[in-house]
Amino acid sequence: MDKTMRRTVFLLLFALGLAAGCDWFKDPSPREARVVIDGAAGPTIVLIASSKFVAGVNDVGVTRVEIIQSDTIVTSLPFDRTFNIEGDYRFFIQAARLDADVGSFRMQVFVNEDRKFDEGGSLVENAPYRFVFQFNQFLTDVIDVTF
Repeated sequence: MDKTMRRTVFLLLFALGLAAGCDWFKDPSPREARVVIDGAAGPTIVLIASSKFVAGVNDVGVTRVEIIQSDTIVTSLPFDRTFNIEGDYRFFIQAARLDADVGSFRMQVFVNEDRKFDEGGSLVENAPYRFVFQFNQFLTDVIDVTF
């Protein structure tokens, strides 16, 4: 092998190694959504989780979500669960208070280990925390839901 050929092979191998190190070959499609909720222990909350819905942004910038199928989870804090969304490539979660306001509340949502949502404050009546994700689709933070 002559010097030019070795240099070409070396540069090609270097470029492939660099590409692999930059996650160029990593599949970006979402496989899981992890929900972590912290807050004052004691109060019960209600979660509605779904990967079976349709969503889109209307002409005034509101994301409209129509839930087709969902799971309702009644739990107390803290809460940490991973949901499989492989194949659906979408995830919706809503956290609401059940009987009493929750003074200290923080909800985080991770999609494939990437934090996509991190909000906190009080969880009060008629003011649920909502998060919606669809792979490769822009959605707004203003969310209107139909069950």
